[in-house]
Amino acid sequence: MSEQRFSVNGRSHHIDVREDETALDVVRDGLGLTGAKRVCEAGACGACALLVDGVPSASCLIPADALDGAAVTTVEGVADPSRLHPVQLALMAEDAVQCGYCTPGFVVSAVAFHDTWRREHDRGRPSVEEVRRALAGHLCRCGCYLRIVEAVRAACEGRYDSTDATPRRHEAREKVTGRARYTTDVRHPGQLEGVVVTSPVGNAVVHDIDDSTARSMPGVHAVVRLLADDGKVRYAGQEVLAVAADTLPLARAAAATVKIVCTGGPVVTGMDRARADDAPLVYGAEERGKAPSAGEVPVLFGRWTWRGNVRAPKPPVPGTRAARRGRQVRAVCAGPGADPRGGDAQTVSSVWTTSAQSHVPLEPHACVASWDDDGLTVHLSTQGVGMMAHAIARRWKLKSRQVRVLAEHVGGAFGAKQTLTAEAVAAVELSRATRRPVRVALGQRDELAIGGNRPGTETHLALAAGPTGDLRALSADAYAATGAAVGSEVAQLCGLLYPGPPRLLRDHSVLTHTPPGKPFRAPSGPPAFWALEQAIDEMAHRFGEDPLDLRRRWDTEPVRRRLYDWADEATPWRARGPVAVDTGPLRRGLGLATASWYYYLQPLTRVRAAVDDGGLVVSVALQEIGTGCRSVLVSVFADAFGLAPAEIRARIGDSRLPRGPLAAGSSTTASVVPAAHDAAARLKARVTSVVARDRGLTGARPTADGIRHAAGTIGWREALHAAAPVEVTGRRPRDAGPRPRPWYSPFFGRGRGTPSIVQVTEVEVDERYGLVRAVRTWCALAAGRPARPELATTQVHGAVIQSLGQTLYEERLVDPATGVTLPVSLENYAVPGIADVPEIEVAFLDGGFGHVPQQAVGIAELAALTTPASIGNAVFHATGRRLRSLPLRPGPLLERER
Repeated sequence: MSEQRFSVNGRSHHIDVREDETALDVVRDGLGLTGAKRVCEAGACGACALLVDGVPSASCLIPADALDGAAVTTVEGVADPSRLHPVQLALMAEDAVQCGYCTPGFVVSAVAFHDTWRREHDRGRPSVEEVRRALAGHLCRCGCYLRIVEAVRAACEGRYDSTDATPRRHEAREKVTGRARYTTDVRHPGQLEGVVVTSPVGNAVVHDIDDSTARSMPGVHAVVRLLADDGKVRYAGQEVLAVAADTLPLARAAAATVKIVCTGGPVVTGMDRARADDAPLVYGAEERGKAPSAGEVPVLFGRWTWRGNVRAPKPPVPGTRAARRGRQVRAVCAGPGADPRGGDAQTVSSVWTTSAQSHVPLEPHACVASWDDDGLTVHLSTQGVGMMAHAIARRWKLKSRQVRVLAEHVGGAFGAKQTLTAEAVAAVELSRATRRPVRVALGQRDELAIGGNRPGTETHLALAAGPTGDLRALSADAYAATGAAVGSEVAQLCGLLYPGPPRLLRDHSVLTHTPPGKPFRAPSGPPAFWALEQAIDEMAHRFGEDPLDLRRRWDTEPVRRRLYDWADEATPWRARGPVAVDTGPLRRGLGLATASWYYYLQPLTRVRAAVDDGGLVVSVALQEIGTGCRSVLVSVFADAFGLAPAEIRARIGDSRLPRGPLAAGSSTTASVVPAAHDAAARLKARVTSVVARDRGLTGARPTADGIRHAAGTIGWREALHAAAPVEVTGRRPRDAGPRPRPWYSPFFGRGRGTPSIVQVTEVEVDERYGLVRAVRTWCALAAGRPARPELATTQVHGAVIQSLGQTLYEERLVDPATGVTLPVSLENYAVPGIADVPEIEVAFLDGGFGHVPQQAVGIAELAALTTPASIGNAVFHATGRRLRSLPLRPGPLLERER
């Protein structure tokens, strides 16, 4: 131990620090300033940034004993809370905040850049490149880069020097000041730290676990077993046991002493080996029901057959219509001369592959569990507080009222936090054993390994067109490397476009000894349209036809035809030249792709609206993962009652509130907005009744401006105050027309209609090095009417940027011998940074969902579908080379033969 003297936010501190402590440890754990976030612990993400003597620094890399004499400023100290810094105001006003987990780090570095810039340039506006260079050490997995850059430029220009900005998001002030509390920031008195011990091998049976050393260490309070009774391990990283101790270093040290005795077997990691007849089985015939779902909706339906590690659809019964259709499609797609209708079919047939992609939310999977005599309280980084409360009560055989799940803020999820996962199980078991609060948070290595991944895919797709260019058949056999899980819809999604011709769509799950795949923003979608939309582009070139004109001719859906018209008029599509016309080392190309997604909703959603002495408060058990749902909820009531959003309190993130939606399937807006409108209408009616009774009004009726009665009008602000206390609960009205189907459960369903998108992307290809850069992209979405267009635009930016990562950078690898995940840090798993993103233009085309209350349809997943194919088609336009594997690697572009 050594004593260090330094100041933090202007206050002097004398602190004894250990040799293994970092500046981040001192600030977060020692001083309780949780604005700086612990993410990569390798200086790769910028989330832990502090100002050390005025210089932005990665605090996870600074030894604590190097702080002696330093002046440290955290995000909590960059400005007076009553008067925020211009950078903070700009980030709030420009909607440069999503989940907010990375925001404090951006604020710290942006403040340093702003202050230096203003001293040297007064109010000059910095270039985009200058801001990007200043913030290059920061990652935002939500993809908010464009808004962040523009906010910093606006602040440097002086636009936020003297104005108190109106935030776009209800919780923006908490996020830009570092006061937003995430699960990783929760600290109770007497709280312990937990660590999960995982299996180092991918296929084994554990016979014995020697944890005696860990149990005997001073400060270790519990060791609990997590492995199932059969001792079976199916992937490297599967949880075996968990340790709780006074400190995280002590828990890690205790975990390192655990010895696992097991019998290992051969490991299957690739699809080719897993499909072999002699491949070791991940699940035996009697165990297949234990496989979790890698898809959006639990695997409850369908007729399946198994062959070794491959789960495939059962073939149709011979002689049925389905069997005849299958034979017809196979015949037509077989090639020229095989079409039963005569004429030579023009066939495009190929295999399209994608690598696995890790979710990597910046807030890791984290849980703080507190089990006492009154029940169980769980702080959880989750996409569904209500569903997790139900799952926890069921697993531990508790009554519903005994379990409470809280998620005040969630630092990103992207589909990986929908279920009860290892960190939550470990925290609850350790808390039950110790009767003390226990926190378990995955480190970066475990987050990349078991936190979640989009399965890699292999899609065999064939299109057949007649001599006149009419689409005659579509065939898709898709194989997804789902790890120790099942579920994929790549082939099925290929059937959402180009209605009419017969099609044969079959999805196969290929199980391997690797961590289970999980739903990732638009599950199965990008791989599906990566294959389909490049095949469409290839078919157009076969016929010498413009790819946009071919889509317009084949696609009879009116909404998508409007999207094609938009692409014709609002993008430079028609000005593009022939394929591979450029001859220099840098070649430009334009590519187009379109896609559709499902309209999901959760019909049992409820929204409570109440008026008390503090004003209007709205409540629902949903969770803010960065989509802006809290702000959308508040805006419904602000518009209905003529109030400022700041006048309304929003209570979310608590499982004891009225039933709210799981943040999945782009269903939050479609579920919450109609229920909120219903609650607002009910509240107006209730307030009108109460005020009319109390004041003896005649002819009282609610209007947009207030309560109109025989003698005049009472404004809503006055009426709400006069009626308090009142409370109503709104529910989501049914869609107009026939009941939507299919309904997967009373809680989650698929409505009528398919939101659609068209995207045009311009790329630059460097022929010298085989590198692809997205320069600019245009997106138009037909998805009802956005409740908050500015927030929806930010969501589109994020979806495009995440898909850009899948297209150009991200590749999840495993050791083929052991199944161990190889990228172990954000140092070597490349996600898009602030310098990698293109310009993005977004348009929303209203209409097409008149049967949906408020035309409320989600867009977060729809916007993730088309970026890979639009880039692939643009690369073909630039070079004449058709690339069929993601991510795009330099090798194929450097080949001379096309």
